[in-house]
Amino acid sequence: MYMAKNKDKIFINTQIREKGKKINIFDKVNQIRSDIKSLLPEIEEHKIIPMFSHIRNFFYGNLYYGRQNIPENKQRKRELTKAETILLDYMMKNKLNPSTTYRWMIACRVPADIKEKLAKGQVSIMKAMQISANRKRVRESNTGLIMIEEINNIVRSL
Repeated sequence: MYMAKNKDKIFINTQIREKGKKINIFDKVNQIRSDIKSLLPEIEEHKIIPMFSHIRNFFYGNLYYGRQNIPENKQRKRELTKAETILLDYMMKNKLNPSTTYRWMIACRVPADIKEKLAKGQVSIMKAMQISANRKRVRESNTGLIMIEEINNIVRSL
């Protein structure tokens, strides 16, 4: 990631290059999502990222589920679905690397306030993803504590 210093300001590069021009990562992801929506209108929004993950693993040759020490005749082989094949063809036609595109999708999944800071260049992409993951972890741990407290209250009332 490139950081440029201009007197007392620090600008974090949240843009990508496409055909020699810099484009904002959010604009590129929105363009990809709209293209996917026109190609595959039946695919729901929340299923796109797992599809990119599956395509990424297939593209890099991680073709099997499970552990490596299982004999080959017992391993389940991963095959792309028709929708994933169409999506992979779209990516190859537009010269998009599946791994990079998957990372862009994950980076743009952050909450709105973090996305705003990211667009302004106040936070790096990695830091934004860390903040988002930390918030999710805290929310899940709070939910777990509330559940344990409710269980203890129910047990006491018996």
